[in-house]
Amino acid sequence: MVSNWVTKEGHWQMGELTQVRTILEEIKRIEHVQDVSLVSRSGMYILGESPKGVHQETYAAMSGILVGAAETTAAEMKDLLRNVMVKLNGRSLLLVATNGRYIFAITTDDKADLDKVYKEASVLAQKADLDF
Repeated sequence: MVSNWVTKEGHWQMGELTQVRTILEEIKRIEHVQDVSLVSRSGMYILGESPKGVHQETYAAMSGILVGAAETTAAEMKDLLRNVMVKLNGRSLLLVATNGRYIFAITTDDKADLDKVYKEASVLAQKADLDF
């Protein structure tokens, strides 16, 4: 499902959506990645997969809130946010803000090297001009 999310220039074109879907699929193939979705900074689900059993809209909204809070903290510390890592029992959530408009919400198993996942995902995202 693709939301009716609108970019600054208007609705996404089919080619852009295809490119973003391909990036999400490639990120999901990174070792230990379980799910990946793209959400807006305001917390609206755009596309991808949320963890099973999770309400997609709530998951997207909370991802946006976590990144927003972390960015506020980073600004107070006179620094820039790289990502947000949430360690859970048995898995982790990696939230990566892109070029100011999007967040990749990536869930991994507990064996994942989150720095490695971050680096590999950022290389993939640069292909679609979704720079981290």
